[in-house]
Amino acid sequence: MYHAMVSTVPYTAPEAPAAPSTPYPAIYRNLMSTSLLGTVYRVGEDADTISQAVEATLEDSSTYLLYRSIVMAMAGQRGKEREQLQQQVEQHPEDGASKVALALTLLFEGDREWRHWIDNVLATSTDQPVRQAAQGVLQFLGRGFRPGSH
Repeated sequence: MYHAMVSTVPYTAPEAPAAPSTPYPAIYRNLMSTSLLGTVYRVGEDADTISQAVEATLEDSSTYLLYRSIVMAMAGQRGKEREQLQQQVEQHPEDGASKVALALTLLFEGDREWRHWIDNVLATSTDQPVRQAAQGVLQFLGRGFRPGSH
């Protein structure tokens, strides 16, 4: 004869995992994307207007400014963003993300100084995502991209 063990504790379903938090509300992500795409497609005035609105309302706009600087370099637009990145690196020499963004900006502009910043990050940074980004730049170049040829 078999005896079944029956639990007297009522069954409770496991809790659903919490929804992942997003760094910005959807409207911000949409505005950022619109501004960055406008920059790439050289709809400068509109892209600048959207960008200024986004920057003015973000608590910390540094990440967005990094993206914008890279996109402007990709689009062949030089401006204050490069200067802002250089100032950021000068004021915060431990900021590896800004160094990688500056390197990308310089790379897309055809400035050979980009390599200095990638080497600097690889030699001094302990931030693994930043190091991976720097390695990614080198891997990107290994696939055939030539600075100044975009």
